[in-house]
Formats: sequence, structure tokens, C-alpha cells
Amino acid sequence: MEILSSIVGTVAEHTVVPIGRQASYLIFYKGNFSMLAYHVEKLEDAKERITHAVEEERRNGKKIKIVVMNWLERVDEVIEKANQLQKDPRRANARCSAWSFPNLILRHRLSSKATKIVKDVNEVQEKGKFDRIGYLPTLDGEASSSSSTRGGEIYETRESLKENIMKALAHHNSCNIGVYGLGGVGKTTLVREVAEISKQQKLFDAVVTTHVTKDPEIKTIQGEIADLLGLRFVEETIFGRAHRLRQRIMMEKNILVILDDIWTQLDLKKVGIPFGNEHNGCKLLMTSRNLDVLLEMDVPKDFTFKLEPMSKNETWELFQIMAGDVVKDINLPKNVQVCLLW
Repeated sequence: MEILSSIVGTVAEHTVVPIGRQASYLIFYKGNFSMLAYHVEKLEDAKERITHAVEEERRNGKKIKIVVMNWLERVDEVIEKANQLQKDPRRANARCSAWSFPNLILRHRLSSKATKIVKDVNEVQEKGKFDRIGYLPTLDGEASSSSSTRGGEIYETRESLKENIMKALAHHNSCNIGVYGLGGVGKTTLVREVAEISKQQKLFDAVVTTHVTKDPEIKTIQGEIADLLGLRFVEETIFGRAHRLRQRIMMEKNILVILDDIWTQLDLKKVGIPFGNEHNGCKLLMTSRNLDVLLEMDVPKDFTFKLEPMSKNETWELFQIMAGDVVKDINLPKNVQVCLLW
């Protein structure tokens, strides 16, 4: 009897147990691949939603956040891995066979891969929850209401003065710097060139310019600076906008604010521009026709620079640049040349 029991046990061990194990592998195998297909489908739906959102943001002139683009790339990678596994030719060899133990091993390997990819799919899907898809890039250059570019502004301005202004901006003790001179001598041109050099040399994290004018509009000044910083006001009052603008400027470690064409003392607090020790990384470059205005704006005398009218030679060279080949006309009256020089 014991011998019979032993034989039955041995037969069961080599038939029933492997079949049961194979059945469990088959159940898990099919279940894991079904689960993989389900989660991949969900991820593809999420990808489609984000892709549509990206296209809409781009149509609205927005830049797409890098984390969103990286996520889309990662989604493609995971989906590709899942598709490759689904199409794996070895799956045809993993069909149910009563005694095919190698198929059990293959089934187990493929099922494990499916499980791992399901985990990757879930992790990627969890990271695809974004508060924002895109953002409006900051404007590059001056605010649109600034005075239009004159033809003569292509002329090479006084290099030595530019160098001195750049040194002043780089000075650790400088906070307010001023340029003054008669109307039309090229102050706006000069500070534009200084701004461009500052950007090229990465002297500041941000450079913004606003044209103040004789009768300054505080909201316009606030709006010009905000536009260049990518700030959108929700506040209606000048006071509220000033508070918001000050917060935004304070976020920049180093920033140059150019206040062009100041006629009278400007209330920086009312505008929302931090000054003095309020933000050591904020420097102001101001232009005015009057030195006294710059001094009233707390520009140290040592950091004021006078832009003189062009010399006779500079005036003639500028005229040649603007007029072109006409100046080569030998019939140009000498008295016209004299008038131009003066």
C-alpha cells in the first residue's frame, strides 16, 4: 500500500503539480498582458490630451515648459517598449502546452517584463499632471511705446563714454547711474547700446527699458516694465500694481532698469521700482536733459555722464552715413557742407 501511495505521489508530483503551476503562470501571463494593454491605452489618452494642450498654447504664442516636452518624450519611450513586447515573436512560443516546461520559463520572463513596463507606465502617467503647459516668454528689447529709431542711430556713438558707463554699472557701489545732455544728442541711442552690451556680457539677469516722457503715465511705465518681465497685472490700482511689480523685480538677482527721458523727479515707490538698499541687485540707468533732475533722483555726481553734441567731424561722418552716395556728388555746394558741419 505504501508503495502504491508513493507511486501515486510521484505521478502527482510530475503531472498535477506542473499542470497547476503552468495554469497559474498562464493566468498571470494573460492577466499581466491585459493589464499592460489597459494602462498603455490610458497613457496614450493622456498623451493625446497633453499634445492638444501643447498645440493650443503654441497657437497662443506661448513657450512650452521643458518638463512637459521631456514627459512627452518619456511617454513615447515607454509606449514603444510596450509595443515591442506586445509584438515580441517569442509570444507565439509561449502557448499553453501540457509538458512544455521551457514555455513556462518563457512565459514567466515575458510576464515579468510586462509587469515592469506596467510599473513604468504608471510612474510616467503620475508625472503627467501639470499645473501649466506653457508660458508667455518675456519680451526682448524695449517697450513698444519707446521713441522710434532714428536713421542716425546707426552711427557709432562715443566709445569712451560707453566704456565709462559700463564700468559704472559694473562697480559694486553703484546703484543709480545717469546720462544727461541736450535733446537730440543721442542719449536714447547710447543707453540702448549699453543695454545691448549688458545683455551680451550677461552683466544682469534681466534688462528692461521704459520711456518716461515729459508727462509720465505711471500705469504706462509699470506696464512697459511688466511686459518685458513677463508679468501680467491683475491689480487695478496704481498702488496694487506697484506692489506686484516690486515683488517681481525683487525676484531677479541682478536687474538693470533703464528710465529714459526723465523730465522731473519720478516717484520710484509709486511706480514699484525698488531703490537704495531695498534691492542691491537692482541698478537704475537714467537719462535726462537736466543734470539737476538726475541729482534729485539720487544719482551720485561721480556716476553722472554728460553726452556732448557731436563734433564737426562726427556730424559730417553721420551725414555721410545717412545720405549715402549723394555726398560723393562733386557738385554739392561747399556752403551746404559748411552748414552741415555747423
